[in-house]
Amino acid sequence: MERDLNMEITAAMVKELREKTDCPMMDCKKALIENAGDIEKSVDYLRKKGMATAKAKADRTANEGVVYTIVAPDHKTGILVEVNCETDFVARNDGFQAFVKDVAEHVMEAKPKYLKAEEAPAGEKAEAVCLLEQPYAKNKALKVSDFIAEKVGSIKENLGVKRFAIYGSGLVHSYIHMGAKLGVLLEMECDAALAKNEEYIEMAKDLTMQIAAANPLCLERADVPADLLEKEKEIYRAQMADQKKPADILEKIINGKMNKFYEERCLVEQVFVKDTTIKVNQYVTDKNKKIGSPVKIKRFVRFEIGK
Repeated sequence: MERDLNMEITAAMVKELREKTDCPMMDCKKALIENAGDIEKSVDYLRKKGMATAKAKADRTANEGVVYTIVAPDHKTGILVEVNCETDFVARNDGFQAFVKDVAEHVMEAKPKYLKAEEAPAGEKAEAVCLLEQPYAKNKALKVSDFIAEKVGSIKENLGVKRFAIYGSGLVHSYIHMGAKLGVLLEMECDAALAKNEEYIEMAKDLTMQIAAANPLCLERADVPADLLEKEKEIYRAQMADQKKPADILEKIINGKMNKFYEERCLVEQVFVKDTTIKVNQYVTDKNKKIGSPVKIKRFVRFEIGK
């Protein structure tokens, strides 16, 4: 097709084509240029390119996918990201895996604070701090959301970034469970030189696997949300509503149940999965003695597909 270089492509034309196809603005403009401003021909052009499929696929649920991690060689920075698709078949596809890697590398480089523009507080520019609004690291002409829309067209499924985490104020470690359906990012507070210490490396690996296996809610008691604590207590009170016991006895029973809750949901109070005779806090204390330098668990995050 011969292009009419004198044809003016107006913002209104681009807007109309975008509304018809839900394709990125730059792709709409290119299609209009290629088709001399003809809207319907431009729609066909985008469909042939596989790009006008994004809008229809966006209505389908993406509950499959993978969790991916990148940690810097010096362990001072690391990221964890969950990227979703519709089927497990696509999740295992090389094209999707490459797409996830591209998204993770962007997160590692651009270090967004938020996922979507609506999450950013007033005063912060969405294109600077929101992943989907940032210029894509490998092609600044596209936003990350545009890059994702392009991949929807080529992979033929609805795709999306569900969440991500970035750590960079301690030593960072990660673990991806077999099948990449579950991943952990852990940050430790300690001397940076310990990144090469064998005892420390073993401890970090053990802790990431503990988090993966035991699914703690938070690090310690002080981190449990107050509303969740109250909800648990209300459940226990309801369970014992018909028991004829003095109030002080009931309160002791509730406190016992809460201690059990903490032991199950707080990482440092959990039974250590590799040695069930001790708890995680004791394991960390023992390892500190062997390392000869103070090491503290700073924070962690655990992503599991579908959770």
